[in-house]
Amino acid sequence: MMRLIKYKEDWRSLLLVVVCCGMLVTPFFIELPSIVIPLWIFTTGMLCFSVCVINHNHVHHPVFTLPVFNNVFGIVLTCVKGHTSAGVIQAHNLNHHVHIGKQDDWIRPQLAGQGIGLKRLIRYIVNASISMAKGRHSERNKGLSAEMIFRIRLERCCLWIAIVSLVVLDASSFGLYVVIPWGMGVIMLVGVNLLQHDQCVSRSRYNHSRNFTGKLGNWFFFNNGYHTAHHDKPALHWSRLPTIHNKHIRKHMDLRFEKESILGFLFDNYFRI
Repeated sequence: MMRLIKYKEDWRSLLLVVVCCGMLVTPFFIELPSIVIPLWIFTTGMLCFSVCVINHNHVHHPVFTLPVFNNVFGIVLTCVKGHTSAGVIQAHNLNHHVHIGKQDDWIRPQLAGQGIGLKRLIRYIVNASISMAKGRHSERNKGLSAEMIFRIRLERCCLWIAIVSLVVLDASSFGLYVVIPWGMGVIMLVGVNLLQHDQCVSRSRYNHSRNFTGKLGNWFFFNNGYHTAHHDKPALHWSRLPTIHNKHIRKHMDLRFEKESILGFLFDNYFRI
């Protein structure tokens, strides 16, 4: 009997996507107590970021065994995180993975400029977003197959149908409970790249990325902390990255680029005045 998914660990990915979807749509049908609303929005935003990571993993190593299921899942991911699933391929797979931190990388850490932490992080998020938009515009669909272009257009169409439906259902709830978490997810998706590559050695095979090895963060964000291993073997399933890091990467890398907590690194380097 054919398996539905390639790796059993992705049942967690699917469960989290369902939970995030539930968090996004529940306020359209149930009025939340005022005291709950801020925590609800924050939690949904964190889940949207996690879904962005799931999508990142999915475009590198598809979840399902059958292509049609992977395409449908791409549409689901699109509607849950608020931007096309396949749309990340040009900026991420075809650009960032090729140029990691160098001048041609649309999201190179140099876009953060000089200065102190938080200002650099904010500047980076703005500049990297603009850089990706310019890169996509200048290269249009370069490197994308006709099938991939069709997928992006289909996902975009489905996303607009979802947006219009939710706005018609309740525009204020859409703005508060969907747009804000979507925005949080995208901001964190862009910003985390600076944490992973800032002050690293772009031309080194093992020191171009910073790795975060904390168990809790890697559980919720699907081993995204093992970034050098991911760049070294981008088609490898995310569940195998810790093993590759510990057996093959760690012994070659500068251990200054290994941290346990991404939150600790964030506050130490970007939130100090």
